Amino acid sequence: MGSRNLKVDINPTVLYDNRENRLYRCTFEGNLPTPFPVEGKTYKGRKVSFTVRYRINSNEAWTWVKDNFATGDGVLILQPPLDPNYLGGSPVELNNGWHIRKLTSEAPEARLYSFESSTTIPYGEDNAVEEHKILGKVHMPHKWFALVRIWSPWLAPRHGDRKLHLPEPAVLISFLRSDGLNVVLLAVNGIDDVLTTFKSDDDGNIVVAARNDTGHDRKFKVLAATAYKFEVANAAVMYEMRKLVRQSSAYQETAQSLPTHIRHESLDSEADTVIVSDMHDKRDPANDDSPAPQWLASWYDSLAYCTWNSLGQDLNLEKIIAALQHFQDNDIHIANMIIDDNWQSITGTQGVDNQFTRAMTAFEATPHAFPDGLKAGITQIRQKFPHIRDIAVWHALMGYWGCISPTEGHLKDDYKLLPITLKEGTPAAGNKHTIHPDDIHKFYNDFYTFLSNAGITAVKTDVQFYLDELASTAARRALITPYQSAWTQSHLRHLSGKAISCMSQIPQILHHSFLPTNTPRIMLRNSDDFFPDVPTSHPWHVFANAHTALFVQHLNVLPDWDMFQTSHAYSGFHAAARCVSGGPIYITDYPGHSDIGLIKAMTARNPRGETVILRPSNVGKTLDVYDGYESGAVLRVGTYDGRADVGSGIMAVFNIAEQEINFMLPVTRIPGVSMNDAETPVEKRKSWVVRSHMSGRVTGPITPMLPVGGGMLVQANLPVSGYDIWAAVPVHGAFELGTGAGETGGRSLQVAVMGLLGKMTGACALVGSSFAVTGPPGADEQVWNEAQRDVERRLKIDVQMKALGVLGVWFQIAGSEKEVTVEDDLLVLMRGKVTPQGRVRIRTEGLTTPPARGEGEISGKVGMVEIDTEGAWDDLELEAGYGNEVGIEVFIS
Repeated sequence: MGSRNLKVDINPTVLYDNRENRLYRCTFEGNLPTPFPVEGKTYKGRKVSFTVRYRINSNEAWTWVKDNFATGDGVLILQPPLDPNYLGGSPVELNNGWHIRKLTSEAPEARLYSFESSTTIPYGEDNAVEEHKILGKVHMPHKWFALVRIWSPWLAPRHGDRKLHLPEPAVLISFLRSDGLNVVLLAVNGIDDVLTTFKSDDDGNIVVAARNDTGHDRKFKVLAATAYKFEVANAAVMYEMRKLVRQSSAYQETAQSLPTHIRHESLDSEADTVIVSDMHDKRDPANDDSPAPQWLASWYDSLAYCTWNSLGQDLNLEKIIAALQHFQDNDIHIANMIIDDNWQSITGTQGVDNQFTRAMTAFEATPHAFPDGLKAGITQIRQKFPHIRDIAVWHALMGYWGCISPTEGHLKDDYKLLPITLKEGTPAAGNKHTIHPDDIHKFYNDFYTFLSNAGITAVKTDVQFYLDELASTAARRALITPYQSAWTQSHLRHLSGKAISCMSQIPQILHHSFLPTNTPRIMLRNSDDFFPDVPTSHPWHVFANAHTALFVQHLNVLPDWDMFQTSHAYSGFHAAARCVSGGPIYITDYPGHSDIGLIKAMTARNPRGETVILRPSNVGKTLDVYDGYESGAVLRVGTYDGRADVGSGIMAVFNIAEQEINFMLPVTRIPGVSMNDAETPVEKRKSWVVRSHMSGRVTGPITPMLPVGGGMLVQANLPVSGYDIWAAVPVHGAFELGTGAGETGGRSLQVAVMGLLGKMTGACALVGSSFAVTGPPGADEQVWNEAQRDVERRLKIDVQMKALGVLGVWFQIAGSEKEVTVEDDLLVLMRGKVTPQGRVRIRTEGLTTPPARGEGEISGKVGMVEIDTEGAWDDLELEAGYGNEVGIEVFIS
């Protein structure tokens, strides 16, 4: 495409730029000749490279962009308009010794395959027994992405171009082919006591590595799927894997022993407030194991505090109370807290003995931390801080880092112990003792009964990867499933499913315990730890979480991106990541060292006076699957909140490079924003406005249409460690408002309900909204409908919210020169009471008014109605009553 084919378009909308200097921005656009011109023929996709050269003015020489900016050639992957099911044969050039079977995919537009070896995997009692078999190569690879085991408990992303090179064993690999096809391969795990991963050889072949712990012959098994979209192919293999797990004997055995009071299917993203109770049976007062119904919303959505980085391992009740008092003094009402490592009775001495040699001796807390016992300490915390609802304690799956003491305490006498050996390379390598599988159900039942009686309502169960570090095949076979089964049953029975699973990203656990959807979702640590004192770890931490979420999104969990500190060089960076993650938020601030403003940006007050997070209803994940960490690209993490077509798309952007970065992208990259069909009538085309959290700027209505032009682009500049969160909110209207005497006067109104302003994910405070053109408030609807042409027409907006704050309602009105004022044109009701005018204002600064450029687009006066619902709630002395939501009526005339 030559420069003569380019034309200058209007400037993109700048959403965020923290620099003082003003720049001139413009876009250039042109058309590429279509490579697929003939109907009725089958075309393959293809890869097209391009570059850019420029000059400052007509007197300067032309310069290639890569010479000045170290930017390589661009690549376009052109996907043909083919039947998505016509994808040819096997996506992998299979080596000898493999059988391929085509399966029916549950993901539309994907083709699904199963690969199974013709040879078996030998088994033995030696941990080193691992067999390798070359699978083959993927056709025409352009880029690849993999989730690898950086070490036993954690997954992390790896990327590359063309030739596959895996530095660590992978559980999932995806290739982008040069014809636009995505090929996703998933190692089969969680069934048959076989651990399977992917490796690579010097020729770039995919190598399947498997360890057989069954004591019987088993075969190598791999799932593969192809689709033009990564998400579709990824879903296809995950759905099939879930089906295989649910059909396995190990799953059936576990499922049959689950407590009867839990729901039979997981709580979906729009039903997190559903109670954990049987769908048919009531509580049985005579059955101590039949717990009262519990609401999970408070566990998922309350701001939490963890003692780990804050107080460290030198833990005691006095320090915990001082930390909680700090938050209370600053009007931050912590609802959940986690008492982390070193509260337990364990062998050795803190600060003297290595923690990996220390072992659990008793259920009771150590007198050093809780002098009067755990129950007395928890009672004191609850009496002093009544707003705290859930208190969790940390423990290792096998008791402690050094497992169970065989020489001290009552556990060695009350439960049968099993000598085990942890393999070399494990932090606690060597000989240990743990609870024998014959007694593990009794142990967990007794342990969690003790915790529950002490006032503990949740657990963080760590060090679960030890199950994969057992040195003998017999031990792994004997312990993995019973331990997971006993833990799951106990946290469901005694703690209503309020649990965090940590250091548990081993394939056997991920597939067996978290792929099925027959239990409530628990929290799963999504990545390695937050390391506050390692500067280079912070961008990588967010990057790794965003990519691991591509896998975790299909598990029956909420991804936990780990705790973080709010008073830190990267605190805002981490806060933004947690807000869009779709998982919990818990902080670990040193007492007296909190950024209260940042905490308030992450949270809001609900009608009951509790501090809650504004969690999206979907998991946040990277939108650029194949961009590596060193690529210099902006990390884009996308999520969506609410019902399809009426909810809000959210994108967080992070600068993970070591220099300032400028970028622009089409608004359709934000989840939920889609192209309008040219055949769609003008009045039915969808538009969105986009708001930047960092700058507060709001675009005018954007109606995405092909071809993409400058008006569809949003642009930002991010400094080193910079970030922003963009919310794309649907525009409603245009509504025709009359001026009396049966005339509309041509006044056309568009509105968008933005959610809570000043909050990182303020759009997630919205539960729902509806719109209707109506008469004056209080008018009899039937009478008004009969005579509506003789009275003023108003727009009534009903908004339901789950939290209080400054509610923003964007509007654009055409056909009138009159300024919109609070006094003349607005009426806001809360619970039927008029909101004081001092709590409502109209803002016009920071709002973009693009000119009408296409058919059906309007221009006109824009403004933002800002309603201080929290202040009005207090002014009107409203109470929550039985509801968890607040209804607001906004009338615009």
